[in-house]
Order: sequence, then C-alpha cells, then structure tokens
Amino acid sequence: MEEKGIHYRIGGNLTHCGCECLPGGKDIEYIVIEKIDYVAETKINGRTEQNVWIATFAKNPYTKLPMVLNSTNRKRLAKLYPDCDGYINLLKDVPVRLTREKCRDIQDGGETWGLRISRTPAKKPSKQALTKENKLVWDQAVNFIKSGNSLAKIKEKYEISQEMETQLIKEAQA
Repeated sequence: MEEKGIHYRIGGNLTHCGCECLPGGKDIEYIVIEKIDYVAETKINGRTEQNVWIATFAKNPYTKLPMVLNSTNRKRLAKLYPDCDGYINLLKDVPVRLTREKCRDIQDGGETWGLRISRTPAKKPSKQALTKENKLVWDQAVNFIKSGNSLAKIKEKYEISQEMETQLIKEAQA
C-alpha cells in the first residue's frame, strides 16, 4: 500500500477535524461520538460561525479535535439512530463510521472532499489472535509478562486461546 504524505491542513491551526483525520484517506470504521452540542456562535479554524452543531469524540487514536456536523451528517445520525427522534443532542457515546465524500466547495463552487458520517453503521474492530507465528508480537508479550505486567492487559488487545495462554505463561516463567 502506498503511504500518503502529510495533508495540507495538518500544518494549520485547526480547531475542528476534517478529512485529514482519516488514516491514509481510508475510512475510520469505528469511532465513538461522546456528545453532540448546539453552539450559537463559535470560532472554526479562524472564522466566526453561527448556529453550529459540534460532535466531540471519545478518546481515540485518530483525532483530538471535534467535528462540525453539517446538515448531511446530522441527517445521517438521525437515520442511524432513529430512537433519538431527530434530537441528536441527546445522543451520547454512539459509534459511527467516518468516511470522505465529494461535495460542493462553498468557496468556489467546485468540488472538494468532505468528512462524512457514513451511511454504513460502525463496525467494532475484532481483536487479533495472539499466536507464536507472529514472533515479534509474541516476544513482546512474553517480555511484557516477564516485566511483572498482567496477562489481562494483553487480553484487552488480543484474543488468546487457552493453549496459547499456557505457552505464554510457561515462556515468561522460563
């Protein structure tokens, strides 16, 4: 896979995230919106905007910035979570999938990429199985336990069969 360079917006003084938060331009399949607020007036990347909806994400590896919810994203949230009856500010800790789509550029009327909440529901990533075949990860797990850390911490990140658990403990004690 070809690695992409640095997005042109990264160097600015961003206050809200856009497509640049997508890793390599690929979808974020699972990210949790912690809360959604309606703000009468706020600064967004240097401009004063009025009547804005802001989604704040739970801690994640992609962005620390909140997301401005335009009308398309608000409608998609309402469709993904119909129990809210359109009151999206009542949504708390809801998973979504983030993607990018072509949209109209409000500055010049051309096309640009916009950060969107996907129509596809979020898919929680499954844990990778810990096996001896992945030597680097296996050795790190053995050293982790040798250092006095608990197996429970490893189980948070990896699926471990009973057989692999036994071998892991045996190697860590050797």
